[in-house]
Amino acid sequence: MKNKALLGLTLIVLFSMSTYLAQAQETEIQIAFSINLLSPNTSAARNQWSLLMEQQLPKIGIGVSFHESTGWGNIGPRTWAYPLIDYDYIPTYAKGGFDIFFVGWSWGLDWDPTGLWDTESMIPNGDNFYQYSNAAYDARLDDYLTALDPTTRTAAAHDIQGILYADLPTIVLIYPRSLFGFSETVSGIDGLLIASSGHRAEYWDDSDDHSITYAIPADLKEPNTYVVESFYDTQWMQTVYGNLVKRAQDTHEWEPEIALNFTISEIIDSKINMTVFLDPDAKFSDGSDVLPSDVVYSYELFMTPAVGSTSYSFLKKWFATNDSISVVGPDIAGGELLFQLTGVYNFATGLLASSIIDKSLVELAISTHGYGIFNEEPLTGNVQDTLVRSCGPFMLDDFDPDLSVVRMVPNPYWHGEPVKLTDWYLTFIAGKDSAVAELIAGTIDIMDAQYYPVLADFVDVTGVEGVLIKDPSHQEMAINMKNPIFGTGELTPLGTAAAALSIRKAISHAVPRETIVSEILEGLGAPGGPPCPDAAVDFDDSLGYYAYDIDLAIDYVEAAGYTVEVEVTTPVGIAGLVFLSFLGLAAIAGFKKYKK
Repeated sequence: MKNKALLGLTLIVLFSMSTYLAQAQETEIQIAFSINLLSPNTSAARNQWSLLMEQQLPKIGIGVSFHESTGWGNIGPRTWAYPLIDYDYIPTYAKGGFDIFFVGWSWGLDWDPTGLWDTESMIPNGDNFYQYSNAAYDARLDDYLTALDPTTRTAAAHDIQGILYADLPTIVLIYPRSLFGFSETVSGIDGLLIASSGHRAEYWDDSDDHSITYAIPADLKEPNTYVVESFYDTQWMQTVYGNLVKRAQDTHEWEPEIALNFTISEIIDSKINMTVFLDPDAKFSDGSDVLPSDVVYSYELFMTPAVGSTSYSFLKKWFATNDSISVVGPDIAGGELLFQLTGVYNFATGLLASSIIDKSLVELAISTHGYGIFNEEPLTGNVQDTLVRSCGPFMLDDFDPDLSVVRMVPNPYWHGEPVKLTDWYLTFIAGKDSAVAELIAGTIDIMDAQYYPVLADFVDVTGVEGVLIKDPSHQEMAINMKNPIFGTGELTPLGTAAAALSIRKAISHAVPRETIVSEILEGLGAPGGPPCPDAAVDFDDSLGYYAYDIDLAIDYVEAAGYTVEVEVTTPVGIAGLVFLSFLGLAAIAGFKKYKK
């Protein structure tokens, strides 16, 4: 009797266990809503991370109906060039606009976001295709753009970055990195300055022979500062031409070079002036003094259409006429200059960074030979050294456009920090593999990042190192703030702007930034936070980035009123149930036998 009771009880327990085990619970992700993605097809890396996000978004309940990877000619009419015909704003992708657009922005070291997110720049008045509008942002941007004190300017910059970081009209993916190859014997190179053509070669040295050869992957063809467009030709010009100011080594703020000092006036009638005193010791490479009239004439040439300078538009924006820059008092060494701006510019000091030439030489050459001298090879023909007469730390010693080799030697009349090198060369080498081999062999000392080496090229290689340098740019997902779900929020279940922001936060947390950096970029980047490059002087490094967290992202989508996670019960099936029951009977039989 006891054995029968035990048998019955065991059967009930095991049958109940088999019934319970047959009910397996799984979590299913429901698609709350669907969107369309838009991306340019011009970058292999961007193609990869846009496809990655196409796979990530469904994990948080956001479906992707269509991903258009296309050329800029098709992108413009959906974004900053939307015609405003069918709608007086940029609508969703399905209606001819965009939902999320993958794009990248390049900046200088002085970050100027004017025209992208301020209300006044909403298309067609500017490039604010995001259609973002925030009165607090607009007001603080005005503070930033009119801050003449660096400390005040930086505080305002941090505030506007914080607003954008919190509101997410743009979701920054990564900050790119440039990879240079350096011989371990070189020193004194500020990576960020060399990557932005603002280097201070007077600080460079090579402990082996005090000579540096810098390899670049393109021909050297542009003969002077007035016609230069190439990054590569700018690299040698940066060390030959003197400027009133240049960026300081390490801090990257502007500091005097040919100037002795300068002041910026108070804001009067929405305009400012700058007064500059020249360093009385500043001289050209023939020993002649740099005079205020040389500076005025140099700027006049930049703003003369016949010269064809690429700086023309930028300088004309801030200097209305040639009279905007004038000599104050006698035209002597150490003399005074006045710069009268058309408005207020928070980085006005950068306007003092244009190259300076010797007026006495150039004015005569133009009157004799015309403006054609600006296209002549330096050190030859009519032009000779007229347009490259140096007041910088180095002077041009040889220019060979056929071999694309340029040699610089110290300016004997340089008044600044003592130059350490005896000479340095800029030279063309074709192909990454050749450049790496030359660097390892010691034939060159610097390998430019535009060869696009990878970190593996420098692993376990004696005598050379790969150096990652911040790039003043970022890659992002631009958000259409008129999208009725994640822009305005009106079509979310809650119907609020807060719900839309919650979804934007969800999207940002769904970005595997570290994976993009490590696997797609092979280490040549950093996870992105605010939409200001981390190379900029006013970057706020306290903001960090939105961590990859799918669970948190789903929580944010559900906080907007959607149901994304659904627990479903999946029966194992009758075969499993019978199998479990038979296992129970077998266990009972074994138990009874043991008891005997």
